[in-house]
Amino acid sequence: MNRSFFFPWAAALALLTPGIASAEEVYLMRGGFDVFSMGINQMASQLRREGINAKAGSFASWKAVADGIIRRSKTKSVSYPIVVIGHSFGADAAPDFANYLGRHGIPVAQVIGFDAVSTKTLRKGANRVTNYRTATGASYLAGPGFTGSINHVSAAKYGVNHFSIEENRQLQALTLQAVRTAVRKNR
Repeated sequence: MNRSFFFPWAAALALLTPGIASAEEVYLMRGGFDVFSMGINQMASQLRREGINAKAGSFASWKAVADGIIRRSKTKSVSYPIVVIGHSFGADAAPDFANYLGRHGIPVAQVIGFDAVSTKTLRKGANRVTNYRTATGASYLAGPGFTGSINHVSAAKYGVNHFSIEENRQLQALTLQAVRTAVRKNR
């Protein structure tokens, strides 16, 4: 595991560094303490093996990463589509990330949350939203300015809990396919 992601400032710096691919930007955010979201790392690694520009880091760095995207947008050096994925506190941060970019005129193609802790309202910014949740997971709501779609998926049939939901191979496969679809539409 890359230890720099235990420190939000190091994670932000790593996430701000453009990847090799130039056709997309996929950001995956781990939850609290950066140790309970290993499925996030697994998905980011798989996407990178497929040549997709994917970065995994701490949920705490989302605003610094978004600020970097906003700065790069002024020089037209942002790659699209942008996809944001998070688990736990990372799933809480994902709608905030998309809303923040949306307020700056930067579209987010897909937001995928794994068992958010807090109910979040989506506004302008995100197009497609998927919320995988356990029985105790929070909802994503459509707010003013939101014109996309929100799909709430009960994870009960997958036999997962809050600490294993993003490690479930079936949910990972669905997530990876959603990312591939978003990327293909843009290539």
